[in-house]
Amino acid sequence: MKRANQKYTILYGRLSQEDEREGESNSIQNQRLMLEKYAADNGFENILFLSDDGYSGTNFNRPAWKELMKMVENDEVATIIVKDMSRLGRDYLLVGQYTEMIFPSYGVRFIAVNNNVDSLYGDNDFTPFVNLFNDFYAKDTSRKIRAVVKSKAERGERVATRAPYGYKKDENNPKSKIVPDEDATPVVQRIFSLCVGGKGPTQIAKQLNKEQVFSPGYYYYSKTGVLLTNVDVTRPYTWNNTMVAKILEDEVYIGHTISLQYTTLSYKNKKRIDRPKSEHLRFENTHEPLITKETWDIVQDIRKRRRRRANMAEQDMFSGLVRCIDCGEKMVLHRAHTMAAVKNNFMCSTYRKRGKEKCSAHYLREVHLAAIVLDDLLRVTHFARQREALFIQYINRKNNAETRREIERLQRELELMRRRDTELSTLFKRLYEDNVLGKVTNEQFRMLSGDYNAEQKSLKERIPQIAERIEELQDSISNVTRFIDKAKRYTEINELSGELLNVFIEKIEIGERAERYSRTAEQEIIIHYRDIGVVGAFAEEAEKIAEQRQRQTA
Repeated sequence: MKRANQKYTILYGRLSQEDEREGESNSIQNQRLMLEKYAADNGFENILFLSDDGYSGTNFNRPAWKELMKMVENDEVATIIVKDMSRLGRDYLLVGQYTEMIFPSYGVRFIAVNNNVDSLYGDNDFTPFVNLFNDFYAKDTSRKIRAVVKSKAERGERVATRAPYGYKKDENNPKSKIVPDEDATPVVQRIFSLCVGGKGPTQIAKQLNKEQVFSPGYYYYSKTGVLLTNVDVTRPYTWNNTMVAKILEDEVYIGHTISLQYTTLSYKNKKRIDRPKSEHLRFENTHEPLITKETWDIVQDIRKRRRRRANMAEQDMFSGLVRCIDCGEKMVLHRAHTMAAVKNNFMCSTYRKRGKEKCSAHYLREVHLAAIVLDDLLRVTHFARQREALFIQYINRKNNAETRREIERLQRELELMRRRDTELSTLFKRLYEDNVLGKVTNEQFRMLSGDYNAEQKSLKERIPQIAERIEELQDSISNVTRFIDKAKRYTEINELSGELLNVFIEKIEIGERAERYSRTAEQEIIIHYRDIGVVGAFAEEAEKIAEQRQRQTA
């Protein structure tokens, strides 16, 4: 018990993950036993033991340490005793600041037992060297750990200390393998399902909070008892749009491992910074996925549209899907707040922003578009289910030729871009040499190098985009069976929904009416289906294919 007006003697212990690997000698329990014996042998009273388990010596943002320093500032501490200087910390400058400035200013006696340091008897000439060695040890350990982590990552092993939300560590191989967490997996799957259904990260977060689903940080705390940074145990339902977006964009949920995405500034500054994507290591099919590749592709396509949520109660189910056939820009939905909902209409965003000189309105009522899309979707999915073999032959005949032409065009464009990128590097090198030799003035060098750099930067952004598009087109050639599978899953289609549109439709292009402002004039509407592209009026073509097949079998 603390006596009246008598200050505490604090026994402080610390153990990092690196210390723990070296054996039992530095365990929290061993530190406590040693310090309590020392305190008893030397007549110290009002003992209080505080410890930080699992915290690096370069990190002074430790719970027990912060509690200790608060007590020091409140003039409640007489003496601080540690096993050795490294238990206090391994940052040479900060340790020196505490022992030489902060503790003396509050009249606190400091003792490091194994280093024979006791501030009551004045400075120890070797203490700065001990602190410097501890700092060096932390730096060397950090370097070795980084090397080990990099080596494991290059072998495709997991290097994260915690399993991502939705997974847990495999009991048979906890250091390298993860398996689905039966409690959190349904939440992850539902997040993706809600996104496919048309909800954005903010809406999904609000729904999870409303349904009182534990946030990832609190869920981890409920399972392990470990409290992560910035987790408030009094508020278990704190989902936000950032948490949801992170899940929606993490390839771990389709069974892939992405390593070396982040690093820290140094062994002293643990602030996390993003690595360039070129430094990421990607390994496919390393563990069981929680969602299908089909769902992943749909969600990524939705995310790429970067849909801005309208300031309205209902989300536009066509959001991001409708495009102007002439300028290629998005069609925006104008809600008729003062009229009936049937008056809601789509309008070209270029026309709305820049006027009729740049593009025309391409006006179309939302209800009319919904009716057209629903009718075509029913027609195409019925054909896919009822005449499967014929549908496959029709789509492959139509798409293969178109897709291959597009692939060839993009490959030529990609080759020209790569060649130009190499040329620019050579030109820049020559320009630099000419500037050094005086053949080009500094002003000319700045102007030309600026142009070259801008062009090369643009190329380096476009080249991977073109390469990715080529890969998508090559994959799409054989995706007709995937479309048929979806058609068989969605057999009861009575009305359109955000989910149906995102599952089946890639984009919808709206043309201008043949006679502007006429309600009866024809208006071109092209529906691009996922996996199979534009289907078109296939009845006549399908019959030709059927007749050919009959003649071949006759």
